[in-house]
Amino acid sequence: MSSIQIRVKFPADYPVIYKTVRLDGTLTVLQAIEAIGQTINHTPGPDVGLYLPNEKASMGDNQTLNDIDNIRNAEYIELKSKKASSQAKSCCLIM
Repeated sequence: MSSIQIRVKFPADYPVIYKTVRLDGTLTVLQAIEAIGQTINHTPGPDVGLYLPNEKASMGDNQTLNDIDNIRNAEYIELKSKKASSQAKSCCLIM
């Protein structure tokens, strides 16, 4: 069993902003989303997916984490709505 340790960025309405999690690399994206939700005691909505911001790419629901290029090298991944635009502005305004 190979595991992946990755930092996850959450949507603004979640109880945390970032969390580092360790996931089994054989999990599918859908299973990973469920496991991530369990670590913060929050059930993700049905339209939530995983997104690699550096690649500007959503991960396929049935892909295993081990099969996703560059996931191990990513600074973080995002848990976000599949309906959200990839061109959406940042969650925060720095003044």
